[in-house]
Amino acid sequence: MKIALDVMGGDNAPSSNILGVKRFLNNNPPSDIKIILVGDESLISEQLKANDMASSKHIKIHHAPDLITMDESKPALAFKNKPNSSIVRSINLVKEKQADAVISAGNTAALLASSLFVLGKIEGIKRPTLASYFPSKTGGFVLSDVGANAEVKPMHILQFAIMASIYAKHIKNTNSTKVGLLNIGAEKNKGNTLTQTSFDFLDKNIDGFVGNIEPRYIFNKDIDVVVCDGFTGNVVLKLTEGLISYFQDWITTDNAIKNDSKAVNAVNAIFNNYNYEEHGASPFLGVNGIVLKCHGSCSEISIDNSLNIAYLFAKEKLIHKIENELSENKIVTENFNQTDNE
Repeated sequence: MKIALDVMGGDNAPSSNILGVKRFLNNNPPSDIKIILVGDESLISEQLKANDMASSKHIKIHHAPDLITMDESKPALAFKNKPNSSIVRSINLVKEKQADAVISAGNTAALLASSLFVLGKIEGIKRPTLASYFPSKTGGFVLSDVGANAEVKPMHILQFAIMASIYAKHIKNTNSTKVGLLNIGAEKNKGNTLTQTSFDFLDKNIDGFVGNIEPRYIFNKDIDVVVCDGFTGNVVLKLTEGLISYFQDWITTDNAIKNDSKAVNAVNAIFNNYNYEEHGASPFLGVNGIVLKCHGSCSEISIDNSLNIAYLFAKEKLIHKIENELSENKIVTENFNQTDNE
């Protein structure tokens, strides 16, 4: 099993990626795994030597001299302008069957655009979605989309729900899922044109659709999948991260309570449960290959967990499972009289 890692991607690259690999290899990795480190060869070699990893049988270096930065001016065109970048080279390894999956903490738009250009989409899918797992009181749920598509149409929401349901079944080991549409109210007529039309699409075509769900209930309600446009989903994702971080900082610095060990331990437990580092990368569902996106500011903890996720996804042939279920679901190929072909 070969996993391509974009060593140059992320705010803390390359050290966070190298240290993540070290952490992974120190925890009894599968004997058949090979991690392909993609990026500047001299820099990678230097980092490997500094961390006593140069002789590891699980590591291979693939030179990629260019870099797509986090603030790239035209990230969607980076795959054309920088074909020798670590992101594009990593994805090409999957295309060429030299890798089974790719992991990157780099520029999200560039990663998605490059994945679409190089790997293409699963047949019938109009747009891939970025799906993220959230722990909850009832066992966790998948939120989709969390940033791949800021503007969408009801057909996209429907396909996000289908793919996220397949993903949720996989990670929760269940045969059925409950799907909710994120909205400002529970009533059918709530929201804007997008949510109202999407409600009808989901209600007619998703067996497990339970209706609208308000943001304040997503962590308490018995739900497996929550769908929305990528703009809204990204706001939910980052607001959740920010609130958890704020409460942790507050309780550990406030003079009145920071010495209360029970309170501090309780908040830390909540933080660790909702810490994105512990749950690893999120997959681009709908891309014709396993592409995992890490948080841009992730540390070695997230890289370690992402390597485990990538290995399992590849081993269990997640893409084939999605393809098989989609082929049985004619929703993805029907026209729906949509005027867009995106």
